[in-house]
Amino acid sequence: MCPIDPAGEHADLLDFLRERLERGNDCLLAGNARGAIVYYDSALASFHPNGQIPVLQPTYRALWTNKALAHQQLRELVKSQEASMFANSLPLSG
Repeated sequence: MCPIDPAGEHADLLDFLRERLERGNDCLLAGNARGAIVYYDSALASFHPNGQIPVLQPTYRALWTNKALAHQQLRELVKSQEASMFANSLPLSG
């Protein structure tokens, strides 16, 4: 019996999103908020609010949340608030 892949047809995209999230988080922890935003944005380029895929939502939520934190560190408060609004619009679990 084969194991069930919860991401199914979206497994490659989910892997990509998680890799970008990890790299962005590494930048953020190293104090490079601008670099973190580059990684988060490269993943969020695939985000479409009207075509949300439940299995991807927790990762998108983390990307938006961490992007908000990075903008906050740079004192870009409007951009931080916008990213927070996107994060808060997504369900907590997929």
